[in-house]
Amino acid sequence: MNIAIRPDIGASARIVQYNRLRYSNITINRPVLILVEGGTKILRRGDEEWIVPAGGCIALAQGEVFDVINASDGTGLYEARWIAFEPDTVAAFSNQPGKGAPFERAFIIHRPHQGFHHAFADCTQAIVEPGSIPDEIARHRLGELLLWLDLAGGRFAAPRPASFSARVRDLFSANPQADWASAHLCDTLGVSEATLRRKLAAEDWSFQTLLIDVRMSTAMQLLQSTDLSILRIAEAIGYESQSRFAARFRARFGFAPSAIRGHIRPGPEISASSSPSRQTGCPSP
Repeated sequence: MNIAIRPDIGASARIVQYNRLRYSNITINRPVLILVEGGTKILRRGDEEWIVPAGGCIALAQGEVFDVINASDGTGLYEARWIAFEPDTVAAFSNQPGKGAPFERAFIIHRPHQGFHHAFADCTQAIVEPGSIPDEIARHRLGELLLWLDLAGGRFAAPRPASFSARVRDLFSANPQADWASAHLCDTLGVSEATLRRKLAAEDWSFQTLLIDVRMSTAMQLLQSTDLSILRIAEAIGYESQSRFAARFRARFGFAPSAIRGHIRPGPEISASSSPSRQTGCPSP
């Protein structure tokens, strides 16, 4: 297993998870389509809830925040595949006429057409095998998948300008293992440290809480989508100590990193008792 990223095109991965786990306050970094292959995906936002059984697909808008529950099926597995789109791809498609209505947060396709499945597989191949598929064909394939979504009745809204915290999140996400310092970030963004603190606080974040959230969310994706050891994952997000990483991960999500890979007994939904990423003033599929 692996997470494939094709710069300026998109990203794709396969998720495998054991047990029923709830992830609080997950921020969606890019417009994404998630095709559930086994188990059930449940998303909650306030009073809203979206339930996607095996065989269904859900589109999630960029910048939205959800509580996410991945529930395993009778075989003890939750399985899904996702494709994330670059905002420019969505923007180009949103300017075209179509049948689908822009959705605010999420849109479910309960029984995707067989052609949708073929288009999803073609997009995955275009992202995973960049050497054999030219950029122009890859973009065409992603546009075809967006067209299938449109024909099913939904489309991503035109991307809004990125918030300040989203810009910072993108920088952290691109290099989560770096020894980030606020002075370095300020130089990159061209702002003072006072402005950095003020702008992040206005969006309920601080430098440290946002950095931790990005690192833990990246670790969660790596645990779901790769075979890397927990130590290697800790190192990949900037932690030399596996135990310190595990403590941070448990504080963020409410369970140990090993829970994602089934190293605990299956049981009731495992989750944090609160929403740790934002409760101190400061969350992909």
